[in-house]
This record gives sequence, structure tokens and C-alpha cells, in this order.
Amino acid sequence: MIEYRDAVDPNAVRQVFAEDEPVIDRTFSLQQVRDLRELRQLMPRIDLDAINFETGSAAIPPSEARELTALGRAMADLIADDPDEIFLIEGHTDTVGGAAYNLALSDRRAESVALALTEYFDVPPENMITQGYGERYLKVAREGDVAENRRAAVRRITPLIRRAGAQ
Repeated sequence: MIEYRDAVDPNAVRQVFAEDEPVIDRTFSLQQVRDLRELRQLMPRIDLDAINFETGSAAIPPSEARELTALGRAMADLIADDPDEIFLIEGHTDTVGGAAYNLALSDRRAESVALALTEYFDVPPENMITQGYGERYLKVAREGDVAENRRAAVRRITPLIRRAGAQ
């Protein structure tokens, strides 16, 4: 896992996406990747600390969207090299509000990040899968209004869904 503020250039981000790529002898469905935390954790995660979601909001100010330059360029480069690359954009919330509301809000946060990557960096939407997890996986194990829990993350999941040896 890397916090995005630590990744300042596309090559550093590409290295994170490629580091310790597991050898996988089978493929998984997108649903399995979305549902099974242990499976997702096989792939490095980039926490997008440059994005600061307000309580109850999925909006990304343009100034923060521009902070995703290295990520957007790295993703676009990887997709240019292999048009079948797939990235999972994860959305998360704090515990303010009901569980159902937070689940929907986390979906909107993931979608906002994907939209920003498409609009600002031409990352094709068909190469991104969005998934909200609500308040299920808190970064800071504390109830209430905790900014660190209102977040998004990105993983390159291509190795999980592509059969070994297939290119």
C-alpha cells in the first residue's frame, strides 16, 4: 500500500502497480474481486490522500483532481501498453450517517474518482471498475467524523481477472 502523496511521478506509480505481482494460476470474476477482501489485498493499493472528501459529499474540487496527475498518467500509460488493463477504484466513508447511506455515498466517491481520471487524464472508463465499501473497512478504527476514513483507493486488478499466460 502506498499513500498517493508519496507517489509524485508516473514511473513511481507504475512501480507500485507492478511490485510483488502475485503468480496466480487461475482467474477470478469481477464479483469475487469486489467481494473478497483477501483477494483484493493480493494487489498493491494506492490510497488517494490527495482527495479530501467532505462529510456526506462525493465532490472532488478541480484543484484536488489535478493532484492525481501521476496516477492518471501512469494508468493511461499502462492502458496504452495493454488495452485490457483493469483498475478497481474503491470508495470509503466514515461512520457518520446510516450504513445504507454510506454504502451509496462510497459508490459515488469511487465514481467521482473514475470520472476525474477520465475527464482530466483520458483514462478510458471501460478500464475502471468502481466499488463502494461504505464504512466496512475503516482506515482509522474510530467511530464518527474521521476525515481519514472518507477516502478512495486504486488497485490494478488485471492479474486477478486474466488467466496466467494470457496477454
